This record gives sequence, C-alpha cells and structure tokens, in this order.
Amino acid sequence: MNRLLLILLLPVIAVAEGHIRFRTEAPLMVLDQPWEVAGSGSSVIGVIPDPEEDRLRLYYMVRFSGEGTRNILCVAYSKDGINWEKPDLGDGDNIVMRSAGNAMNWGTFHCQSIAYDPTEPNPAWRWKLLFWGRRDPALPPGFHFAGSVDGLAWAPVLERPVIMNANDAGSFGLPNPRAAAGARESSILLYQQTWRYDPDLPVDRDNLDFMQRVISIWTVNEFPTQWVGPTQVMVPDDADAPDLQFYWFVPFHSQTGYYGLMNIHHTGDQTMDVQLMSSADGWTWQRELDRAPLVPLGERGRFDCGMVHIAAPPVVWKGKVLLYYNGRATVHDHQQRYPEDTLPQPAAGIGMVELDPNLLDLPRD
Repeated sequence: MNRLLLILLLPVIAVAEGHIRFRTEAPLMVLDQPWEVAGSGSSVIGVIPDPEEDRLRLYYMVRFSGEGTRNILCVAYSKDGINWEKPDLGDGDNIVMRSAGNAMNWGTFHCQSIAYDPTEPNPAWRWKLLFWGRRDPALPPGFHFAGSVDGLAWAPVLERPVIMNANDAGSFGLPNPRAAAGARESSILLYQQTWRYDPDLPVDRDNLDFMQRVISIWTVNEFPTQWVGPTQVMVPDDADAPDLQFYWFVPFHSQTGYYGLMNIHHTGDQTMDVQLMSSADGWTWQRELDRAPLVPLGERGRFDCGMVHIAAPPVVWKGKVLLYYNGRATVHDHQQRYPEDTLPQPAAGIGMVELDPNLLDLPRD
C-alpha cells in the first residue's frame, strides 16, 4: 500500500506547487502571551478582511492538551498578511471567546469556522461562529452557533446545541446568491465529518477501526433551528488510495458556485494534506487539479512536514489570494513523521501560501 501511495502522490505534487507563488518558511505566530504560553498549539479558523479598518483579522484557537475546557479563541490583526499584532481588547488580552467550562465525553471546546455576512438582517448575527462545546451540563456536547455585532463580543444564539450527533469535525458556509442551483434559500450550509463502515480499511494506526470518514451536509430552513440532515454528499472513490479518507471540508464561494478544501487523511501513515474541489450547487462536488494536493506537506525538517490542515477559506487581500493553514511535524496519531529526526522548533504552527490568482474564479466583490 505504501508503494501505491508513492505512485499516486509523487507525480502530482509538482503540479500543485506550480499554483503556489509563496510559502512561509516558519509559523507566522508564536504563543508568547501569558494566557497562551501554557498552550500545546494553535490553529487558524478564519481570516477575514476587517469591515472597520484596512487590515485582516485572523481568528485562532489556543489549545491546552488534556485540558480542553481551557481552550480559547483569540484574534490578531495584520496590514500585510504576514506580520500579526495581538491587540488588547480591553481586558489586557486578545481573547474573544472561552469555553463554558463543562467537561465533555466527546471532543473539546473548539471553534470550527467563522463568517461575516453584511446582508444578515439581524445585526447580532452578522458575524457567525460555529463551535463545538457544552453550554448546558444537562445536555450532550454538540455544534453551537454564536453571533456577534462586531466579531469580538460573542453570544451563543442558543444555549443548547443545534446538532448533537457525535462528531466534532465540521465547518459551514453561506449560500452563494450567484449559484444557478442549490440550497440558495438556506441560510447555512454545514458540512460535517460522518462515518461509514468499511471492513477493508487498514486499522494499524487508526483510532476508528473500520470506519471510513466521509462528508455529509446539514441545511437549515430557518436559522438557528429546523436543521435537516445529515445527508452524505462526498465519499472517496475507487480512484483514491485504499487508505484515503475525507476528514474535514471547508466551503467557500466561486464566481458561479462553490469551491471546497478537502482535508485528506491518509490512514496508513497518518499524514494529512488538502485537495481542491468545486461544485455548482454545494451538493455535488468534483475533484480538481487531478487530485493533487493544493497544499502539499512541507519538506522534511519543516514544521509542516507531517500534517497540513485547513479550516479557513482563502482570502483576497490587496490583489493576492492568501490561504492560511495549520501545520505540524507530527501526524494524526501524534507520532513524529520522521521519528529518526529531531523535531523542528517550533514543531507546529500557522503557515500561509499565496496562490496563483488565476487558479480560482473568486467573486470580484
């Protein structure tokens, strides 16, 4: 199987890298503030042009290993997309959201994705945030939505989860009014990792024996309630390597429909990279770039040589298409990708690639 993986992956990496104009050599930020320094890692969940100033906002999680209720969501600002400032938001820190503090039997407090919708009629929901949490200790954990007027002060739209089936890997997108078909009337398209049984999957290192990760969609008839789903919409096929799984999916708008970033989990060696997909309606998706990784793993010795995971859509900024990702030198089961090497320092962090602007047909407004 490893030989098959090499045959599939090696010829196509050069194709994908042709679309990358620039890639950061090291993580863009370090956990250097008093409320961050005990954290085990950080991950970007969204990068959005600030509607108030000429700058970007980057939202990132700080995680605390074994203490998921301590996880926090923070914000940073940048004028150039490379150098980031952590602002004082009034309490001496840049924290915009914390856990409710309730223990969970599945997952940890984690913000999944974020969107700004200036057309939302309710100002309190103009900024939307999807997170996995447990607001009410009498209920199981699940997906919650929070809303905000300014993207800094957040409040849950409901105290109970909107979805409670047990899988904390998901993200959402807004319907594209330019799309000729699809769920244009739905106010949210939520994509969640779900599972299907496959007795032929390798189980040597996987934590979900014989369960293949696939992607399902939820839609909502009236936000924030009346959710419909999950409906399975994306699965690996016979052209994929036997151990390939769809781990996490991130949708965003094209000029006429949708693009998606599929985080690809390779069960055999536990690595993860990202493929590009497209759709006219948000339901039926096609693989792009001949299934080459859009953002391949970094070279041996880099902070991102074990996993590349993306939760934030690309952002158009000052004529450039910037895509921020989460990289680490260890793999999904936390082993080193190259155990004979000394781990790079830092061994994980937030990276960025600048994509060829001709690659994606992105909205112009």
